[in-house]
Amino acid sequence: MKYSFKKRLAALGLALCALVWAVLPVSAAVSVVDTSRTGSVTVTLYDHQKDAPLRDGSLTLYKVADVELRYGSSMEYVYTGQFTDCDLELGDLSDGSLAARLEAWLPVNAEGTTCALSQQGKAEFKDLPVGVYLVVQTKASRGYEAINPFVVSVPLLQDGEWVYAVDASPKVGGVTPDKTPEQPGSPGSPTPVETPDKPAKPSTVVPGTTPENPAAPAVPGTETTGTPDETRETGTKTPGGLPQAGQLNWPVPFLACSGILLFAAGWTLNRKENGCETENW
Repeated sequence: MKYSFKKRLAALGLALCALVWAVLPVSAAVSVVDTSRTGSVTVTLYDHQKDAPLRDGSLTLYKVADVELRYGSSMEYVYTGQFTDCDLELGDLSDGSLAARLEAWLPVNAEGTTCALSQQGKAEFKDLPVGVYLVVQTKASRGYEAINPFVVSVPLLQDGEWVYAVDASPKVGGVTPDKTPEQPGSPGSPTPVETPDKPAKPSTVVPGTTPENPAAPAVPGTETTGTPDETRETGTKTPGGLPQAGQLNWPVPFLACSGILLFAAGWTLNRKENGCETENW
């Protein structure tokens, strides 16, 4: 019985030693977290179905909480900055609902660090103090919906070691049409209808007066073309002056000479008659 008890006691001691050795690496890892160090968060958005990175988008990083060490080994998250009064419990940081609730808590004028996606679909945030961060896509990539927000801590425990350069590859958003339908333009204002001009008042002719610039009456035997001043009579064009009445000019000197001769003959006959009467008297 005594021998059996000693064997059991030794076995229990070995089990306790094994348990201590198993816990020591975790405790050692937690104890070496340096809150004075800085780290980085690199987010990669990649569409594995199309084998292409996402571009033309931007991500914004918000500081949520600081990391405080308690009793040399345990870690505690303490809200800071614009999340000071937040009453949400920081438990499982991988819980997607926690990130959505933290995003809803953000004020409208929340301050964060925004980084545009590179041609490789990466957004890198450097020189980050140790703490908990919220990542939100504030501008969706062209052709994709915005990714869901997520929470990440710096440093991040991976395989028993604290990693200060954290890489995150969240699931990309759903595909959206490349082009949005154009909105129809507003109808233009109708073209104003022009008001027709009023007709000119007809001039009135007072009886007994001659209208201005009356047309010259046509003379028989003449042909009138162009303006009234240009007439043609039997093939002769008379520029300017009054229209011809059709009379000839050669009878004028003939009649004048005939009148002179008749006057001279009458005067002579009258003189002779007067002389005869004197003699007879």
